[in-house]
Amino acid sequence: MKLMRLTVFIALLCLLLTAQTQDLGQKVYYSDDGPINIAVDAAVASRLVDSPYVMFWLYMGADENVSAQVNRENVILVHNNQEYHMPSFDELRKNYDQDRRDLNIYARQGKQSLVTSYLRFYTFQWNLDFFPARFEDVTRIDEGGISSTIGFATKAYFKNPGFKTGDQIAIKVFDKKNQDIWGAVAAVL
Repeated sequence: MKLMRLTVFIALLCLLLTAQTQDLGQKVYYSDDGPINIAVDAAVASRLVDSPYVMFWLYMGADENVSAQVNRENVILVHNNQEYHMPSFDELRKNYDQDRRDLNIYARQGKQSLVTSYLRFYTFQWNLDFFPARFEDVTRIDEGGISSTIGFATKAYFKNPGFKTGDQIAIKVFDKKNQDIWGAVAAVL
């Protein structure tokens, strides 16, 4: 019974997220549903859908008078009603060496669609990341802080559960101490 309730909850979440998520173009999706506002850039994941690990770029900020600490354990991908957590940094480095390629592909993608979202008003901490590439001069962290003025942008890797072009996914994030502070966004690969 618990499994069935969880499955129904995840299905409803995906359905609601589709209604709340804005497609900004260029495989960028934005949602301000929930206290955490989140955009996901799925361009690299969509282009490398058969990669053993897929990279998404997450941009997060919070509503007025809200602050949150998002740690890597509280970033969850939902695909085909299954939840997936990000791998540890060490697991990714041990099993995947294409982070430089992923970052180069990302750098060549257009970012103009992000300008149309409310996230353009945040000041981002560009020197912090969950998964910095091997050559980046960026500090690896396990959690990022966000508020109504400070945003957190990071690469989010997930082990590929069998993505296919056109699949719909959802990414949800939670504050590490308060599950009522959350954000979620849907995307199409």
